[in-house]
Amino acid sequence: MKKGKCVIPLMLFLAAFMIGCSAEQLLAMDVSHTDDDYSHEAQEGYSAIMFMTDLEIIKRATDRLKALGEKVAFQETEISIHHCDNKTVICTDPKGNRITYKGDYLKIVFYPPSKPPSPEYNKCFTVYLDQDGNVLGYTSQIVDGD
Repeated sequence: MKKGKCVIPLMLFLAAFMIGCSAEQLLAMDVSHTDDDYSHEAQEGYSAIMFMTDLEIIKRATDRLKALGEKVAFQETEISIHHCDNKTVICTDPKGNRITYKGDYLKIVFYPPSKPPSPEYNKCFTVYLDQDGNVLGYTSQIVDGD
């Protein structure tokens, strides 16, 4: 009688296992179906700047400013992401040339300290990074102390 009690639960377990295995295969077939149009759209929207940390963004921007001979000191920063569907003028370089860009870009604003160590550190910088994290250009403005 003990064998009969063990056989029934074993058969139920095997039946449930077999149903589970066949359902898994059906689910796998549904999931394996891909549409190339959807993957193409996802690749178009990729931007490296979306995966950079704030510190990486600030470091890239300040390194570029320092390489160009600028004295950089800041108390606060503002980082914003923008998108242009068409080529748009982002800024003008120090020589007056227009810098145009199409796609995702970052705008990083460095606000000077309220009490800068010297007048040369009293500038507000705006740096623009492209979707690959490269500097497109920058602008600067002297901030008058109050």
